[in-house]
Amino acid sequence: MTWIASGDCALMSADGSGSSSVGNNLAPRMGVSVALPVARPALPLAVDEVHVWLADLQQSVERRAMLAATLTTDEQERAARFRFPEQQDRFIVGRGLLRELLGAYLDRPAPALRFGQGAQGKPTLAGPDAGAGLHFNLSHSGERALYAVAHRELGVDLECVERTVSHAAVAERVCSLREWAAFQALSAEELHEAFFACWTRKEAIAKAMGSGLASGLRALEVCFPEDGTPDGRVTLRDGQEREWTVLNLLLERGWSGALAAAGAGWRWRGWRWG
Repeated sequence: MTWIASGDCALMSADGSGSSSVGNNLAPRMGVSVALPVARPALPLAVDEVHVWLADLQQSVERRAMLAATLTTDEQERAARFRFPEQQDRFIVGRGLLRELLGAYLDRPAPALRFGQGAQGKPTLAGPDAGAGLHFNLSHSGERALYAVAHRELGVDLECVERTVSHAAVAERVCSLREWAAFQALSAEELHEAFFACWTRKEAIAKAMGSGLASGLRALEVCFPEDGTPDGRVTLRDGQEREWTVLNLLLERGWSGALAAAGAGWRWRGWRWG
């Protein structure tokens, strides 16, 4: 699991319409969570949409066997290289669910999909589906996985917040001077959730850009927006003048997530994998 940062946590609904967040305050609304509707991945994907799926990596033995059967020989060998059985199981389920998800959008059998790597190792579709224009990204933490699918470049991050973290040491390393000053002004009650909100946001935008920023996460100033929009979005441009947008996702209690994608006119919709 990689470390990432995120910014102010808007009160987002599962369809991305969102209610207001507090201007330049990064701290999320304490104790607020969103119950994503349960669904199966068989929904149309509009050009201006990003679909987000939260999934449980703990599956029954029978279900795990079904997912393992969709993997390639190479993927099965990768799973076998994990030291602990629970790590093997998480890889098998996470990869198998990804195949099922993308297969549903492409109307293709899950075992038929092929994957490659783009810039900085970013996963992409390969083979016959490479030209489908479908982009995806995924993140996992503990027993949860978060998937995002769209017709545009994107990145997503998921973190379990119920663990001890050296907030100050990490924040000082990945935040800009302005963001670090804002962190230092937070109360002790706000710090923990605000840290994960900022961390996931930075990770999601870095993954979306896929550019391997030489200057690191400090260059991505996406936390504590001074002119944040009502839904908590922050828009920025990279060195090539491409526009990107990042926002936080309110998920079930105990989890922090963020989503970033190319452009500014998109909306997100989210579901819990049923």
